[in-house]
Amino acid sequence: MLAKRDFLLMRVLLLLGLYLLLNTAMAESRATWRVAYSTKQHLLSHDIMNLLVKEARVESVNYYLPFARRLRSLQLGQVDITAGLIKTEQREQDIYFLEPAYLSTARHYFVIRKSELRSLNQYSDLYPMRVGIKLGAKHFARFDQDHKLYKVKLNNQSECLKMLERKRVDVCLAGETGRHKALNSSLWAGKFKIAKFEVPYDSKVYIGISRQSSLYQQREKLEHLLNYLHYSGKLTSTIAHYYHSQQIPVPAMTN
Repeated sequence: MLAKRDFLLMRVLLLLGLYLLLNTAMAESRATWRVAYSTKQHLLSHDIMNLLVKEARVESVNYYLPFARRLRSLQLGQVDITAGLIKTEQREQDIYFLEPAYLSTARHYFVIRKSELRSLNQYSDLYPMRVGIKLGAKHFARFDQDHKLYKVKLNNQSECLKMLERKRVDVCLAGETGRHKALNSSLWAGKFKIAKFEVPYDSKVYIGISRQSSLYQQREKLEHLLNYLHYSGKLTSTIAHYYHSQQIPVPAMTN
């Protein structure tokens, strides 16, 4: 009982210390952030960025961009910050990924038509297929580096599912949200299924800031803020609320 009480006391003191540190640090540098959002109406990355802007108590100018343009704008310093990114060595040249990641897993699935006669039980089964992917997105190394695959680059997962329905692609590589849409949306009721081949891949999901942005000089302060949001439970609550609202099982969060 005493150990539990001591743990709770330490947690309260840690949160209080982080809160006081953040108030001092963020007050030193009030600014307007150029925040890049997806053009999709409601994604988890929207809620994460809204929470960060609110807790940092800054003004923001919001840009709604397709993923590839959003990523490019961040790399060029045309926007300051965005969420929903997977870290790669190439991206790290232009983007700083704030720690901690807000999700510890980004699972991907292969969605196919229920009427598809060809099997997709292993990686090699992909070669005769037209695979729909999101433009600019990263998935898993073998797939991303495989130039023998026929990849059809599309703006988003909804567009891919429409193409799949029309038989203009044979399979869609989708995340949790795309998987849920494929199996549960009334638009495609009973038309799709998840292939037996499972992607042997999990990746953390981050908030990224441009290395050309003035926010790059404040990266340590922003990471203190992220840690505060994590330990206070605000980050976990935001993530859980999003997935529950979308009726999607909550994936693993950063420990």
